[in-house]
Amino acid sequence: MADHRECGLPCACFHDPGAKYGLTMPTFVYFLLYLIAAGTLSALLYYPVFQALSMVWEIRPDRVFYRLVMILSVLGFWPFIKLLGMNNRAALGYSLAHGRYLRILAMGFGIGVVIMTVHACLLVVLGARFPNPGGIHFNALAVALFTGLLSGLLVAVIEETFFRGALQHGLRRQTSLILSFICVNLFFAAVHFTRPPIVTDATSLDWYSGWEMLAGMLHKYANFTNFADSFITLFVAGLLLSLIRERTGNIVLCIGIHAGWVLIIRIVREVTNAASDTPAAQLIGSYDNITGWAATLVLGFVTLVYWRYGRAGTRHMIH
Repeated sequence: MADHRECGLPCACFHDPGAKYGLTMPTFVYFLLYLIAAGTLSALLYYPVFQALSMVWEIRPDRVFYRLVMILSVLGFWPFIKLLGMNNRAALGYSLAHGRYLRILAMGFGIGVVIMTVHACLLVVLGARFPNPGGIHFNALAVALFTGLLSGLLVAVIEETFFRGALQHGLRRQTSLILSFICVNLFFAAVHFTRPPIVTDATSLDWYSGWEMLAGMLHKYANFTNFADSFITLFVAGLLLSLIRERTGNIVLCIGIHAGWVLIIRIVREVTNAASDTPAAQLIGSYDNITGWAATLVLGFVTLVYWRYGRAGTRHMIH
């Protein structure tokens, strides 16, 4: 079969993902329903799971629910995409030849580190963040480096496989490039602010508590303006990653970049503090005190440069 000019995947990829099973809903709806199902199952299992975990660890109740949703979402992902006919390397964005993964991953990681380091330095120069007055504690820095690298890779693999891998692939079979990019990255940004309300008193929990957690998952959106700047940053960051996925035909470079961002954010939060009482604080959002209007401008600039100059030779470079 001939390759599609945009995504580099076989033209058959534009068939409905669930057609052979009689499923005809838009891909976006499938993915939304999947996450709702994971949340519903989490609500059912939450109370006994929390009771079991609380016998071993002291952990905040809302964090147990959030982690449970994440774990169930990951565990059910393969059967879900198999149902949609996307259980293959090309659909998920892992179409690189064997032996190229580590090199492309490392290249992406380096790009992500450079982008976020430039942004962090800009925040310090502009006065939005300042070096930790207590100096650098190397033990804490080493822990931040290790956890940032580990969590960065884990988060990047999960999120890129879900959003830029399966979801973007499915939407590109049904919609235009622009609409698919908008849907994928609105969804990507939105889930970062979908959390259960904070609960510190575990003595009041019962079998209904899981449903209360599920019902409160969107509580942050009652005050959307409080995190609109960080929401837009994540949307623009997602656009860059979606464009890379589109032009390279895989998500390995995206995973590396994403992991590099997470690592540097973790390190920056360790060695600097937010200048919350200065006018420059408007440049950073309350989500993590790093993303915000300044990050949107930096990532927007990188996206525009890649859109304008990155098309030629990108696929050849990756493959």
